[in-house]
Amino acid sequence: MTAAVRRKQVTTQAEWLRAWENAETLMPSAKLDALITRTLSEMRQHLKGRKVAFAWSGGKDSLVIEYLMTQLGHERCVLAMTNLEYPEFLAWVTNHMPPGLSVVNTGQDLAWLAAHPDMLFPQTAALNAKWFRLVQHTAQRRYFKANGLDTIVLGRRLAEGNYCGTGGLYTDQHQVLRYSPIRDWTHEAVLALLKREGYSLPPIYGYPRGFQVGTGNWAQRLYTSSTNQGFDETWQIDPDIVRAAADVLPQARDYLHLKGLN
Repeated sequence: MTAAVRRKQVTTQAEWLRAWENAETLMPSAKLDALITRTLSEMRQHLKGRKVAFAWSGGKDSLVIEYLMTQLGHERCVLAMTNLEYPEFLAWVTNHMPPGLSVVNTGQDLAWLAAHPDMLFPQTAALNAKWFRLVQHTAQRRYFKANGLDTIVLGRRLAEGNYCGTGGLYTDQHQVLRYSPIRDWTHEAVLALLKREGYSLPPIYGYPRGFQVGTGNWAQRLYTSSTNQGFDETWQIDPDIVRAAADVLPQARDYLHLKGLN
């Protein structure tokens, strides 16, 4: 079967939405069930006798991990967050978070952004990777060490361009063992499972370029051509975020002045 969805960075929002609407046609149940069975078998082998938890962001891939880990009786999970989250997303998390969720806030806020202006709407892959190191990787490491884990399970996939290690396993420089059991899942498989099992997607996927950008705080909004595009999209999502940012960030004040919004 030919994949209908390319890598998320080059797939339009309209294409993603069509794939979501047609997910169960694009990935028939028999094929999905076989994939789930194979993945759960591998997970049982890797996780047997180990103290484990999973990373949960509310994003589509982490929801699949939530489903699979629940099948194996694992509920412990961690959400990495900052003080720059979309309020609507936080409300969604409150209503949809897994029962075993812990939250680790790594503390980035408007004052931090003012001191690190290059991190506002990152314009390079290196800066995007830095966001993930500062937030997701840091939160996972803190949770891993604090809870004496042997393995943390991630929803990283090759189709998203993620590094997944050898056989889905890799240990970082802090001796955190990460395991990516859905590394070879297609976009269609992910969407089909969520659609079939009745999962609610977070509001982020309905935002401008939502499937391309994915979950994360508003200042980490990816693949913008300029700071002004980042604020344009953020304004469409929640004008109050930009208004609050303008109290601290000169870039936000300049944007409001340029648009005649102040």
